[in-house]
Amino acid sequence: MITSKIALHGDVPTLFVNDTPLAGVAYITYFTENNRYENFAKAGFRLYSMPVFFGRQTINEVSKFPPFMDGIYDDGVHYEVFDREIGRILDACPDAMIFPRVNCSLPREWEDAHPDELCDSCRRACFSSDLWFEETRRLLTDFIRHVRSADYADHVIGYQIAGGNTEEWFPFDMKGSVGLRVREKYAALTGKFYEKGEDYSGDTEFYAFLSKTIAQRIDQLASHVKTLVDGQQVVGAFYGYTLECPWRHTAHLALGELLKSESVDFICSPASYMETRAFGIDHPCMLPLDSLKLHGKLYFVENDTRTDLSRPPNDQLHYNQPIWYGPDRKTSLEVIKQHFCRALLHGHAQWWFDMWGGWYDAPEFMALLQQTLGIAADSLGLSRKSAAKVAVFLDENAMLQKDADREVYHFRRALGLMGAAYDIYLVSDYPKVCGNYSFCIFMEPAKTPAMTRAIASCSCPYLVITAENCTITPSELRAHLKKSGIPLRAESDAVVYESESHLFIGGNNTPLSYSGKTQLILDGIGRLYRKK
Repeated sequence: MITSKIALHGDVPTLFVNDTPLAGVAYITYFTENNRYENFAKAGFRLYSMPVFFGRQTINEVSKFPPFMDGIYDDGVHYEVFDREIGRILDACPDAMIFPRVNCSLPREWEDAHPDELCDSCRRACFSSDLWFEETRRLLTDFIRHVRSADYADHVIGYQIAGGNTEEWFPFDMKGSVGLRVREKYAALTGKFYEKGEDYSGDTEFYAFLSKTIAQRIDQLASHVKTLVDGQQVVGAFYGYTLECPWRHTAHLALGELLKSESVDFICSPASYMETRAFGIDHPCMLPLDSLKLHGKLYFVENDTRTDLSRPPNDQLHYNQPIWYGPDRKTSLEVIKQHFCRALLHGHAQWWFDMWGGWYDAPEFMALLQQTLGIAADSLGLSRKSAAKVAVFLDENAMLQKDADREVYHFRRALGLMGAAYDIYLVSDYPKVCGNYSFCIFMEPAKTPAMTRAIASCSCPYLVITAENCTITPSELRAHLKKSGIPLRAESDAVVYESESHLFIGGNNTPLSYSGKTQLILDGIGRLYRKK
């Protein structure tokens, strides 16, 4: 069996296949009939993901997006659907390495037959249901046994376990996955039983329970998959969008639970959709990336980067908003470059999500992606450790007390334009890393004991961001850094990523301030330098 693992290499968690480190750059599309596998194979890509669905249901209960393909467990067992789709990749790239995105949401027939296992406000599974969990585990068992017995088994290197709204483990009801089963389990734990429809908005403990329930379910499913692959392949999932979705009802506020998991090897999210990914600003991670790295987890960013070739997939109003369109060709190239450089210099993996197919189907795009793949491969021999002198800390428990939209979400814009690189952690990791930085920023939408202790013990210059000052500007942040003696890479608004081996300075016609002997690898507005 082909093996895979996550291990330190170049000072950061790295994907290994058969004990060989890989440049973690992959390709995936939802509309597999409109794939560009051949284009990416010709560009040198060998790492691929692909969708597979247990049931033919919408992946988004908000937009009601129609299913992408048949479910393999609708009205019987239909592994030929998966076999056909993996065959498309192998026809284009015979030596492909594939980690399927397994949407284990159950078929409609199961949910119709089990009304007590569903959410109160929508006809989809409640993640506290033990019957739902056992059925999901049973189908995962059958599916992975099929894969391991197939003639393509040695091309499958691991699994991404997906579920919930948009496959990202958002609750189907977007209220925390609240149904009879979660209300029963919470009552057993605390003695508080909420009747259907009863107001629980003042119960912070209940919101914490909802987040922990989903994180624990991900861990349990990952543990089961680990057993099925004899612990020899990687398993991961979307979760922990602490910075992008700092709202209690998303139930994404228990990332700390998954960081302790022995079964979850990688954690995923898209790049931030801040300001519909306007050019000239940073598109930061949705989660506290550096806590993942500290705990040995690989982060996979989903670069669903829009281009001038991006088009909505249908005429639904939800998919005809500005977020679904990309900029002009020249700007699209700059954004692709910036997204690649963010992953490279922050020491994590990425996949290009050609969502509806054809988003990168132009010679200029494929030439750039081929070039970036070569840079990623070359970087495996270098230290990819962060060179940041600024650390940012946040506490998931603060968002459980109140939705922290302005304090957390919008502050990242200024943070990404302050002209210096930064790392970002959960505050629970503060004691382990505080001595590595010269300036700390504490994001405090609400007071928590852990954040209070960290601020009180901080021995270097620091700044606390609250509701009162979260509209701070990049120039004001730069003033704080300069006063504290922190070196800047730009004196005006600029996106800066920096590792021990590379430096990226970008933005919108930003003047560069990096001097000395450099090797310019990618030209244009945003520039990537090889430091040594």
